[in-house]
Amino acid sequence: MTLASSIDYLSMEGLPWVLLAWIGLYILRPFATLIHELGHFWTAFILTGDRVRLTVGKPDAPLYQGKRARIEFSLRKSSCGNTSYSDEGLGLFSKILIISGGPFFSLGMSCLTGWLTLGSIHPVWLEITGVSWFCANSLAFIRAALPMRLRPTEQFPEGPPSDGLQLLWLFSGKKEN
Repeated sequence: MTLASSIDYLSMEGLPWVLLAWIGLYILRPFATLIHELGHFWTAFILTGDRVRLTVGKPDAPLYQGKRARIEFSLRKSSCGNTSYSDEGLGLFSKILIISGGPFFSLGMSCLTGWLTLGSIHPVWLEITGVSWFCANSLAFIRAALPMRLRPTEQFPEGPPSDGLQLLWLFSGKKEN
């Protein structure tokens, strides 16, 4: 079994492993989006009494359908995710918690994966998988935390606001621009 410490990733010997990490990042992005949206979903589910709907990608059918919860997941257009809920009657602190839930889940998964991957020696394939998962969750966190509009979608032709932008609007008292 080859251990990760025996590979020089910045050499020709390491190039295939770096390429595999990039491929892994691409493959794992939908699942990092799901983790991120679960942060919003669970916080909204706990803090609201209404229905909460989590969608990742362009699903054909729900993965789970309950009285208050609906989870939809598809690998098609899976870098996009959305959690919808009614914020009617919610206070400022509850709204902040729900919006922050996604980035906190992404950051938490990144930290946990980084700690597990870098904390000990693993076989190369496991280290590459861990690096890919770490990068996918880190990118989900950065993309959500920066206050900006994201790539336009059918639902948001001007681009959906990132979580950071939504928080900025909440703190400044502005409505969506």
